[in-house]
Amino acid sequence: MKTLVQTDFGRDHLLIGCVHTLALPGTPLYDRAGGMRKIVKQAKEEAKILEEAGFHALLYTNESDMPYEGTMPIEVVAAMTEVIAECQAQTTLPHGVNMLIDPPASIAVAHATGGRFVRAFLTGGLVGDIGMMTPDGARALRLRANLGAENIRIICNVTPGFSINLDNRPVEQKASGAVFIGLADIVCVGGPAAGKEADIAVIESVARQVPDTPVAVGTGVAEENIARLAEVAELFIVGTSIKYDRQTLNPVEPRRAQALVRAYENRKAA
Repeated sequence: MKTLVQTDFGRDHLLIGCVHTLALPGTPLYDRAGGMRKIVKQAKEEAKILEEAGFHALLYTNESDMPYEGTMPIEVVAAMTEVIAECQAQTTLPHGVNMLIDPPASIAVAHATGGRFVRAFLTGGLVGDIGMMTPDGARALRLRANLGAENIRIICNVTPGFSINLDNRPVEQKASGAVFIGLADIVCVGGPAAGKEADIAVIESVARQVPDTPVAVGTGVAEENIARLAEVAELFIVGTSIKYDRQTLNPVEPRRAQALVRAYENRKAA
């Protein structure tokens, strides 16, 4: 029987390259002098680099909009929609959206731009650098249903980033809950922060717990571990490791992006 990744994308695995946009209008780090023109130019350049390197899909995320808001302001939603529309006009790659940290906004922007997936929290409760957050998975799922957008797959984070989960059950139980209660299409395991490697034993345990649900790796995917990760997961969200100096908010370095794709493609020969 085919997996969801195979039926949706025609592949055994999906390499997803992150387009981390510059700070959007209304956020503290927004460059007023550069404006939307600068944001669009940077995003288009990075999308092109990722496509030419051989990535299978793109994930647009407003990584520079710190501190993140649980309910996204309308100016940010409008700006991200414009950025994605401009970028997708020049590429044939499928794309997803991650509006930090507002799952309904991610669904809305993905629907407006023809997105195929979103990354979001649907369940649990978090506290840390992002403040206190209780994900509103119910509103996200109802919005998706009301829009008739069930084709937008939800990659649900089951491990926290820059925070701790107030739900202290084992990760495997949280993954089961994300699928059964949260209606997640895909579960995502990551490390403690952007660029930090996920525990492969945890990934394997989660995969065993939800055998009918694809598992994504959300942080720490790199040239040196992609072959091993491909043995236990199906989707890989790649950002920090392909940036200059491996710094999350730096530009994508073409050489690093190409090296990661080569390592994935050459894994069977190793």
